[in-house]
Amino acid sequence: MKPIKKTLTSLLFLMGFLVGQSQEKEKPLASSPSMGESSKTKTKRLVTTVEPNRKFSYAERELDYLSHIWEGEYDNVEQLDFDKIQRKEGEVTSHDRVHVSVRQFQNSNFGVGAVYLEEYRNNDPKLITKQLIYQLIPDDEEKAIKVKLFHFKKRSAVLAVGKPFDAIALLTPNSEELKEGCEMMLRRNGNGFLAKTVNKTCQPSNENPKETIDYQFSVTEDTFGFQEIRYSANQRLADREQLSAYALEKARCFSCMIDFPNDTNKRPTITKHYIDIYDQGGTFEFEYPDGRNMLFGMRNTWSFGMHRETFVIYLIDTATKKTLIYSWGNPGADRIGFNPGWIRAQCDLKTARNMKLQQELRPGS
Repeated sequence: MKPIKKTLTSLLFLMGFLVGQSQEKEKPLASSPSMGESSKTKTKRLVTTVEPNRKFSYAERELDYLSHIWEGEYDNVEQLDFDKIQRKEGEVTSHDRVHVSVRQFQNSNFGVGAVYLEEYRNNDPKLITKQLIYQLIPDDEEKAIKVKLFHFKKRSAVLAVGKPFDAIALLTPNSEELKEGCEMMLRRNGNGFLAKTVNKTCQPSNENPKETIDYQFSVTEDTFGFQEIRYSANQRLADREQLSAYALEKARCFSCMIDFPNDTNKRPTITKHYIDIYDQGGTFEFEYPDGRNMLFGMRNTWSFGMHRETFVIYLIDTATKKTLIYSWGNPGADRIGFNPGWIRAQCDLKTARNMKLQQELRPGS
């Protein structure tokens, strides 16, 4: 009987192995998804179409990586803090408060890579100071990415005020709304990228033909920066005539509920405000029921006391400038809040899952 049992065991094992092999052949490979689809890792590939049988050039691969890291919201609130610390008495802060929104899109008019950029300053989303489209073209000969700029003739807020992006994504390089700017070349720079104006010959105006500017911008996984290096008759101007680079950090968007105590016998609190706020210097002003004006804010910042990055939310009485509440957590946290009894705030990273959970907490849900 033993030889028969051994033979049956071997036969069953062989049948199981063959069935498994047959099932494996039917599964799509994670590294080779169907045309236009993403792999099981859900990696967002906006620049290159997934073609398993084609070898991509170095420039195409770099463009693909850039598409993974660039899109998002950026703010230089941290830079302004260090400006204040280093500023001597009587000196004026050298940088404005800047917020930049970056969105990628694809259409047949701009080719495989197009990026929309919108900038506002001084915490005013309606004050659009820069609005343009970067057309990104892999250049195999230069082993870099050629960048063509298209400025909007009339700037108006789109992303900053929540308008639909559809009209932007349908534009072409020949659209009446756009005018072409100076060409740039973007190359790998350490763990990120640096773009410079070709030949440093961008003229800001016709008033002084001898003056040219080398516009530059840099991108890493967590930062975006830009600067203008000024030249006169092909000679770089002295440092005192240059403005140091703007350094912006990537921001995350949170949805917050701000509750006040309820004087009825139903819910203990009632939500008065539902807001979206960024963790790089986002703020929201409101009036407390007793008439006081308050400022709610959020920061991902460096803590000098704890010597580490810290995620904080705070509440300030705007009349007295006094901090009433200060709460902190891990800089990578997706939820933060406080509840001292007379006010409650709950903030969740704005994702589909968190928004669903938050909706379930709202009155009438």
